[in-house]
Amino acid sequence: MLESIKNFFAGEFIINVLNTLIFFLIGLVCIKVVTTLLSKFFEKSDKLDASVERILLAVIRAALLFILFLGCADHLGFSTTSVVTLAGSLGLAFSLAMQNSLSNVAGGLFILTSKPFVTGDFIVSGDISGTVTNIGFIHTQLNTVDNQHIYVPNGTISSANITNYSREPRRRINLTIPVPYNCSLELAKRVITEAVQKETRIEPDPYIRTWDLNAHSVDIVVRAWCSTDVYWEVRSNILELIKCDLDANGIIIPFNQLDVHLYNNK
Repeated sequence: MLESIKNFFAGEFIINVLNTLIFFLIGLVCIKVVTTLLSKFFEKSDKLDASVERILLAVIRAALLFILFLGCADHLGFSTTSVVTLAGSLGLAFSLAMQNSLSNVAGGLFILTSKPFVTGDFIVSGDISGTVTNIGFIHTQLNTVDNQHIYVPNGTISSANITNYSREPRRRINLTIPVPYNCSLELAKRVITEAVQKETRIEPDPYIRTWDLNAHSVDIVVRAWCSTDVYWEVRSNILELIKCDLDANGIIIPFNQLDVHLYNNK
């Protein structure tokens, strides 16, 4: 009799486990379908940054897996209240262990919500500069101009001044060209203007004016607008054009000189 009861409960338990396993597999398939549909929806939407999309998908997937786990536990006869309590205790212990990273998490939330930059922007923060490749909750990943990959804590980057050079499509080139006092100011301005206008990638009517009278030179400023993606190339080219044209017209750019006087005390 006892053996028959054991066999009955053993068989019922096995069936229950098999049903739970089937339920779990179906749940995994459903989670896969839901996350795939959400991923496609995010790809079509331009409102969210790629890093935010990845984080949202990860959070949604984790939440669905936790719900699936609770359903399986309940199907097997375990108390879901105990499971939730255990999960809460583990979460508290984890948060205490990671309390030093809370500032980075807060910084990550600030970056993701206020969006001072997005993936693909070139930024400067403190003494760090590079193109943003990924924004996470803990770190922001940058790729520098010399191809180094940097992980910057979000707490550091969010508390520093951030300069985003990719936000605007246009950028202004600011140059100061010193010329000597003994040259014709009209000639110097005409040479500089003609040199700047040789660069076809700048916008029309660059601002070229006399700016300051220094101890050893007259400063002429050049303000020209160009597309952000060609800024450095255009800036370098304009400097070369100005230098070559000034040399061709006999205008020497002043530079600091040191006079050494020798005295014979004999």
